[in-house]
Amino acid sequence: MKNYKNILIIKMSSLGDVLHALPTLYALRENCPQARIVWAVHENFSTVLPGKPYIDEVIYIDKKKLKSFSYLRSLRKTLHAYHFDLCLDLQGLAKSAIVAWCSGAREKYGYWEMREGSFLVSKGLTGTHQYDHVIERYLDTVRALGGRVDSIEFPLPSIEKEQRIMRERFASSGLTGPYIAVVPGARWSVKEWPLPYWTEFLRRVTASGMAAVILGSTDDVPKGQLISRDTGAGIYDFTGKTSLRELMAAISLSRIYISADTGPLHIANALKKELIALFGPTCPDRTGPYGGPDSSYIHMIISPTSKATQDHPLVNDPECMSQITVDRVWRVYEQVIRKVNR
Repeated sequence: MKNYKNILIIKMSSLGDVLHALPTLYALRENCPQARIVWAVHENFSTVLPGKPYIDEVIYIDKKKLKSFSYLRSLRKTLHAYHFDLCLDLQGLAKSAIVAWCSGAREKYGYWEMREGSFLVSKGLTGTHQYDHVIERYLDTVRALGGRVDSIEFPLPSIEKEQRIMRERFASSGLTGPYIAVVPGARWSVKEWPLPYWTEFLRRVTASGMAAVILGSTDDVPKGQLISRDTGAGIYDFTGKTSLRELMAAISLSRIYISADTGPLHIANALKKELIALFGPTCPDRTGPYGGPDSSYIHMIISPTSKATQDHPLVNDPECMSQITVDRVWRVYEQVIRKVNR
């Protein structure tokens, strides 16, 4: 790989996608230890990015202003000042192509799946993992540029402060022992496991003596309230009550993490936390939890009616997730909890 001096990574959203790009950041830093690496991102997703030694600087991109000539002129001036010799567009969309064009980088690349005309700005790099998990597709850009990829690692920011905060908050709520973390919501409702299923499952969890913490965004507050109301003792509802890093801390402190296909699932994966992932309308082979060969902490439960593929997710099938029964999830949970309690 060339001895690049100034590298721009463009991956602005969403939460899961930014996390999927972290192994590529790790590989770039391994291959270019002296380079200045700058990451362009939407500000609300920036808190999952690590600082030095992996990222030297972060540039916030305002998506709403990308059609403004004055904003683009200012962005171009800001980016040109870095004298980038490599721009890596891992978004592969029109909005990231605009940023790549503004970068002034001598070499502009992306992964092979460049869409919305982004291939007109950045050259898509194809590797042997063209149809594999998206993490491997991103890593193929490093491989195609002559870099080595020895492992899949997720560099993350320190969350020690947030872990202390969450321990204190849990203790003040009466939670002092082990717990599992669950997120009942998802960006698309079609990906969610039905709330009555969550309630019955968590009843079994608490009856076994294990506590459960419900996490999620402010959009998930009604779900958390309903589940905790119908489940009873042993449930601690923290939906809408954590920052993104506090949510990371809560997941990191749990025994097991469980959810459908949603952003916090990829946080649990990046933390290499023992996890149970419920999939139906989307394809786990492309965007599910992934850790390469060392992924024994990942336990997948896929809907028996799912025929989602890399190219054809079942995003319009409202019944897909309801085919994952409580009994099936409970059986996997019992196996996993025995494993972590050894």
